This record gives sequence, structure tokens and C-alpha cells, in this order.
Amino acid sequence: MRHRFFLAVILLTVCCSLNVQAERDSSKRKKSQVDSVQVSVDYLKYFLEQNNNWIPRSEDLMQNLKGLVHFVEDEKIDTILNKIGRYREINDGDFFYRPTTRVADSLEVDGYVSQEEVKEQVGKMERSIRSTIVKDQIPVPEDLLSDLDSKVRLLERDEAELLLRDSLVILPDSLQGFDVIPDSLISSPADFKRLQRLDSMKNALLENARLQYNNNVLQFYIDSVSEAYREEYVQQYVNTQKALFSDSIKGHNYRVLDVYNQQVMRSVNDSIARMIDVLTDYAENEEVEVWVQNSEGDSTKVILRNNGSRYARMFLKNEQKDSLGIRVINTSKNAMQIFIDDAVTLKRFSTQQTKDFNFDRFEPESNLRSIDQRYKVVTPWNLGGDGTFGFTQTAVSNWKKGGKSALSTLLVLKGFANYSYGKVKWENSVELRNGWIKPSGPIQKNDDKFEFISRFGLSAFKKWYYSAEIDFQTQLFNGYKYPDRENKISAFMAPAKTMIKVGLDYKPNNDFSLFLSPFTSKTVYVRDTVNIDPSNFGIEAGKKRYWEPGLNADIKWKKKITHDISYQMKYKMFINYSAPFSKFDVDWENNLVMQLNDFINLRMMLHLIYDDNVKFNVGEDANGNAILEPKWQVKEFITIGFSYNFNKRVYRRERLN
Repeated sequence: MRHRFFLAVILLTVCCSLNVQAERDSSKRKKSQVDSVQVSVDYLKYFLEQNNNWIPRSEDLMQNLKGLVHFVEDEKIDTILNKIGRYREINDGDFFYRPTTRVADSLEVDGYVSQEEVKEQVGKMERSIRSTIVKDQIPVPEDLLSDLDSKVRLLERDEAELLLRDSLVILPDSLQGFDVIPDSLISSPADFKRLQRLDSMKNALLENARLQYNNNVLQFYIDSVSEAYREEYVQQYVNTQKALFSDSIKGHNYRVLDVYNQQVMRSVNDSIARMIDVLTDYAENEEVEVWVQNSEGDSTKVILRNNGSRYARMFLKNEQKDSLGIRVINTSKNAMQIFIDDAVTLKRFSTQQTKDFNFDRFEPESNLRSIDQRYKVVTPWNLGGDGTFGFTQTAVSNWKKGGKSALSTLLVLKGFANYSYGKVKWENSVELRNGWIKPSGPIQKNDDKFEFISRFGLSAFKKWYYSAEIDFQTQLFNGYKYPDRENKISAFMAPAKTMIKVGLDYKPNNDFSLFLSPFTSKTVYVRDTVNIDPSNFGIEAGKKRYWEPGLNADIKWKKKITHDISYQMKYKMFINYSAPFSKFDVDWENNLVMQLNDFINLRMMLHLIYDDNVKFNVGEDANGNAILEPKWQVKEFITIGFSYNFNKRVYRRERLN
């Protein structure tokens, strides 16, 4: 013992001296780093930026020097992981976002209206509008048709000859040329009167032509002004409708792209979260090699890493060549433990002489020769469970009354591990249900449940226990609203319900339990919000979970009606403290099992669920909006199948005194 104590003192002295020397070296390094580290980083970065005439000898050297600079400049990986973890807790996996206006693949989004489609629809709309508008019915403002004399050039009475000049009027042969007849050709008064009559006819004809010309000019002006006004009116109306239509399409496209962009952002952020998990696991599990060397120059390598335990052995020696065996054990990437082994070698002490002693034979007294019971056998653990696999087949061929062929299966597995000893009770149970049905079409799921319950209790008084429980429920396979097999409505961990309860458990016997937990935390979580709408489970848009505090009451009761018939009931009721008189959840499960023989049983189940946060479409209001209300969810099945039960107690002995 004195030798070991002496070696321990030596080991402590050596370690203290090493620590003092390490602190001195550390202080020297800090003083030198203040002056040289930043200068070294800047100097190396000048050559690494490749904007000068200096070229590295190899690309590998380039990458290594960059890594060295980044190691000095960047934060330590543990600090980075800690900051990323805090960010994820606060922002719930929201890493990157993309503005809706920057969606590049808009033409591939369902519901997005392209520019070509807009042009085509605008053209159709313009043709439709023009075909339905009667231009003649459009009133023309009076100011456009007033004071026409100042707006239109009309011929005066003395300008009728212009019609002849411009060949707008052609006189008959009888009226042409008589006005230039010389007086010598007028031989009688009759000829003069005839010429006067022809002149009057010519003037009357030109006047009528002038009036007709003026009327035509006025009418042409009125028609052209009216047509121009009506065309402009129609064009303005068409442009207004086209602008309204284009604005509506822009709004529609923005909403379509916004919904699509939100889905893509959720998918991208989920992928980034998974990539961060991979890199985080890689960084946390990265190994660090540390070499430990003793005074003789012997060394051993210690590998430090998280999530693993490794150890190495070596001997510490002093100047007298005394050896002390130690074990160096890895506890994390940044820490290790050192233990002293029993291997001790002392070189400076000689072997002492030993002496053999002879002992007389010991004879016990007579009262010590009897054997008392020192141990007892206890069975604190009770393990067990049962499994049932049943199926139903219906085959129909040329059946006049109608019907479809179908095959259905149901697998029910239950297990428990209960501990009860003294004032402690710890009950653990797991249940898995999975059922499938294959009608004439593709296979469909008709039951899917995974539930794990762990309840720990300490005896309070009589049959009451202070208890705490965790209840976790989810499903294993994707759920669809058949016959639609493309759009998932549920999946593994989507949703997942976790309830943490603290309260009192009344357990008078093994067949009945009443658990009242006034401190209950209910959390509903949806892992995949890209393919599954979380609002179907009461989760707000843009979130993955919701949490509610409340009061919970659990009742478990089982009754063996006969030797082969048993009934089991589980009732859970949760009352939300935020709305105690309007919001509550009920989960009521009834099971009746009839054991037909050792390996076949008949199982009947009636399962009722009511959840205020799960709503169904019950109709539409006056505005056409869907009316969503919670409803009772009912599931019932009867199946006959193969069954297997097991029950095992774990024995151990306990010392009596």
C-alpha cells in the first residue's frame, strides 16, 4: 500500500509539472500569436488569391494551405454546431427562402398561364367583345357634329361651275356649248327664249348638283367622325377589359407561383436539414488522434471521438525505473479519463523474506452449524405479449346477386414489460396494428397503428401512485384517400402524437387502472409538410407541430368473462385548458377476444375517436366556402386468425440480511 501511495504521489507531481509547463508554453504561444498569426494569415492569403505572379507548385498544396488559413480564421466546429443547433430550435428548419418573383420554372407549374396563352385568350376576348357590340347604337357627342359649316368646306352658289371643272357633274349634250353661241346665230326671239330656257335648266341642274354635293360632303364628314369616335370608344373598352384580364391573370399566376414556391421552399429546407444532419453527424463523429508519451519515450495513441468509448494502456516511469500502469479512456472528442491499473513494478526495493505460518484447524461452535435462509427469490419483472394474424377471403365468379372478390389481412402485435417491486411500478407496453385489403383493384390499407406507452409510479397512499407517463402514437405506412394513390394524406411520423402526463394513478388490482393527470402536454407533429397538408391535423400553415396543455384521464379495464372470452377497454380523454368547455379529445377502444383453441382466436374491436383539431368537410356556406367541423371517427373489425401468447417472469434472488 505504501508503494502504491508513493507512486501516486510521483504521478501527481509529474502531472502538476506537466500542467505548469503546458501553461507556460500556452502563454508563450498566445504572446506570439498576437503578433504573428494575423500577419501570417494575410501573407498566405496574398499568395492564395491567385491574382499575382506567384503560382503554387501543386493544386494539393494550394488546398492544404487554404484549409490551414480557414482553420485559423473560422470558428471552431463545436461553436458552429452549437450556433446551428440554436438557430434550428428558434427558426424550425427555415434556412433559405426564394422570392416568388424569382421562380425560374414557372411554365412547368400546374395552373400557371403562359404569355402565349394570355395573348390567345386576349385575342378571343377582343373578337368576342367586338362581335357583341353594335356600333350604330353608340351615341356620338353633339359637340362633334355641331357647327359643321366651319368644319366642312361647302360649295357656294357661285362655285357650282367647279363641279363641271372637276368633272363631278356631266351636262347632257343639249346643255353643252349653247352659252358660247354668237349673237349672229340668234335669228329670232324664239331662239333667244330657247337659249334662256336652256340656261335656266343648266343653272337648275348645277344648283341641284351643288346641293347634292354639299349633302354628300356633310354626310361623309358625319359618318367619318362618328365611325372614328365609335371605333375609339370600342377600342378603349377593349383595352380596359384586356387590362383587367391581364391584371387578373397576373394575380392568378402570382398566387399559383406563391403556393408552388412555398412547397419548393419547404422541400428544399427539409433537404437542407437532412444534409445538415449528415454533416453534423460527420463533424461530431470525427476522430482526433492524441499521442501520450512517458519519460522513456514509449508512446501510445488515444483516439478521441464522440459516441464511442476506446481505451489504451501504457506505463508511467520515473527516474528509478518504477512503473505504474494506467488506462486512458476516451469519453468525448474533447476529453479523456485516466485510471490507475494494478500493474505496479518497483525496481529500487528488494524482495523481502516471507515466513510460513501454520494455523490450527478451526472448529465452529455448535450454534453456528445450523443453516439459516439468507436469500429469497423475487420476480419484479413480468414480460409478455400476444400476436394475432387473421385474414378474410371472398371469391366471386359469375355471381348473379353481384359482389366483388376481396382478400383482407390483419396483424396485431402487443407486448409489455412491467416492473413492480416495493413502492415502485414501471409499466411499458407497445402495440402494432397493420391491416390490408385487396378488392378487385389495387391493394389498400385499412388499419395502421404504432403506440408506445411507458408509465412510472411511486406509491403514494393505499392504491394510489404518483405517476408520470409518456404516450407516443403514429403509423408506419403511407395513407391515401382511395382510389387516389398519388396524393398522400398521412405517413410515418405524419402525424405523430406525443403526450407527457404527470398525476395520480389508482390501481387497486392488475385489471383496473385510473390515471388522472392534471399536468398533461400534448404535441402533434408532421414530419413531411411538402407532401402532406398539416392543416388536416390542426397545425397552422407554415408550421410542423402544435402544443396544447390540458387535463387527461386514462381508464384501463380488462375482464375475463369466461375461461376463453375476455374483454379489454382503454379510454383516454384530454381536455384543453385553453378552451376547457369546447375543446376535448376522446380515444375509446374496445376489444373482445374469444379463444377458439390454443392457436386460433376471434377478435372483435370497436374504436371511437373524437379530436377537435381534426376537421371534416360537411358542406358549403352561402358564399361557397367549405364548412369544416370535427366528427366522430369510427372503426370496427371482426377477424379470425392465428394467435400466440407468451408470459414470462424474470426471477432474481435477494439477500434477506
